[in-house]
Amino acid sequence: MALLGTSSASPALAGNCQLAKIAELKVTMKGLEPIIDTTVNGKSAPFLLDSGAFFSLIPQPVAKTLNLPRSPAPPGFRLGGIGGTTDAQVARVAHFGLAGADLPNIEFLVGGSDTGQTGLLGQNVLGLADVEYDFPGGAVRLFQPKNCGKTAFAYWTEGKPFFELPIQSKEEARNHTVGTVELDGAKLRATFDTGAERTVISLRAAARAGVKPGDPGVQQAGWSVGVGKRAQQGWIGSFKLLKIGNEELHNVRLHMADLGDVDTDMLLGADYFVSHRVYVSNAQHRIYFTYTGGRLFDATAKLDTASGFSTVGAPAGGATLDAEGYARQGAMYQTQRDLPHAIEAYSHAVTMAPKDPRYLRQRALVYLAAGRPILAMDDLDASLALDPADTGTRMTRAAVRERAGNAPGAMEDLDLVAGQLPREDMQRLRIAHLYTALDAFDSAIGQYDLWLASHHEDGSRAEAQNGRCWALALANRDLKRARSDCDAAVRALPSNAAYLDSRGLVAFREGNWPGALADLNAALAIRPRQAWTLYLRGVIEAHMGQSEAAAKDLAAATTIAPRVAARAAKYGIAPPPKS
Repeated sequence: MALLGTSSASPALAGNCQLAKIAELKVTMKGLEPIIDTTVNGKSAPFLLDSGAFFSLIPQPVAKTLNLPRSPAPPGFRLGGIGGTTDAQVARVAHFGLAGADLPNIEFLVGGSDTGQTGLLGQNVLGLADVEYDFPGGAVRLFQPKNCGKTAFAYWTEGKPFFELPIQSKEEARNHTVGTVELDGAKLRATFDTGAERTVISLRAAARAGVKPGDPGVQQAGWSVGVGKRAQQGWIGSFKLLKIGNEELHNVRLHMADLGDVDTDMLLGADYFVSHRVYVSNAQHRIYFTYTGGRLFDATAKLDTASGFSTVGAPAGGATLDAEGYARQGAMYQTQRDLPHAIEAYSHAVTMAPKDPRYLRQRALVYLAAGRPILAMDDLDASLALDPADTGTRMTRAAVRERAGNAPGAMEDLDLVAGQLPREDMQRLRIAHLYTALDAFDSAIGQYDLWLASHHEDGSRAEAQNGRCWALALANRDLKRARSDCDAAVRALPSNAAYLDSRGLVAFREGNWPGALADLNAALAIRPRQAWTLYLRGVIEAHMGQSEAAAKDLAAATTIAPRVAARAAKYGIAPPPKS
């Protein structure tokens, strides 16, 4: 990929050192995902900025939707990541729009899990020269240094202290950004990975630092997915001290998972970048960075400021911003969970550009996070009045309507979206989940069918198989197909309590009481306080004449969720009448 045109707005450094800015990419945080707006052959195409991807990537279903010509990758080449490996192709984009430039005939790898974005923007762009990650300032900047020698590139500090860390050369790190950090005395190979929402360390590295699953205080924490189709069980553990160069972070709680064959001990993710400004000097093999304020991983971590290192590089409160700037600022506040300031920033954007539906939609999401659904619905309605074809906003409104008990309104929105999206669209999985919540099982199964047909090697495939199994089991039909789906989901993630619970329901529908109990017992061993699972087990125990165990489970279920019996009765699930 050729370099973009050199910008005249470049920072001044001492002596003859020249730091020419090649490009500035505007970054908007979507939760903990840094999003870059680009175009692919003239169409809007948001990409996830992923410094952990050695090459830019587009998932197979998205490449098909965009009608990109694809050719086989070199023989034997496969993509690898947390989720294992997957097949790859190569696509050529005739016109790729980035930072105001039209880049012709750009190649992308094709494959991997669908992120919900167009793809991943990786190191074949970010590694063109030096790169500055300024998520708090809403930008990523590419620089070309000249005559700089060992000049420190933390230019924004204006002489104030900064942190630094040596990194490997691009050749040693295989086109990644890799340095050595220290966690409770253990030396770890850390990859700076903006594509990982949360920082995660390998189970082996965590054990070297003295923490492992099963230890007191270690909690289960969902599942990690990556390029491949496998998901990995996650945990959260506490550590006393994380040293990144001369930065010391105390009382950190970090995610842990089996990182498989990934050649690293730690992925320093977007949850680190949102509170730091980071300059990666590929020429000097060094990182310069400052803490900009806000949350560090979670609310427990604290920065050691005794040595004089201060908060440097945070967005200037009095800066003059346009509507887009306020929106990026609002997204950053939202990511940092500072909801009042996020609402304030988005409100400025709405006032400055009242006819732009994006800012209303973004403010609505913050209102929802703040527990203010009425104000959120007002913004969603106003946004859709300006842009009725916005499927993302309509999906959000459908979810809000479903939670509010407005089933007809939710169905109306979902039906419209389902009719507008490309067959391969990632959002069909979310639509299927919402249809299931509305007991619209035919519609849900149809959406699961479409998604599964186009996502053969996706990290969310087990989730979709479980979803279709659950919908079929609730509807009490095609149980052979339901069992096949649930078996596949459980094979993929045998310790996922939700998948075991779904298969238990299938066995119940089949009249296989022992099989149902086995799966429900396994699910409750993982998540003991699940009202639905307890209630279903109690119903089965009652059918089997185990009256004492049944009474205990049914009572426990209704204590946790008083309406669980009414919910189960909707699907014909109830204890046998007492004789």
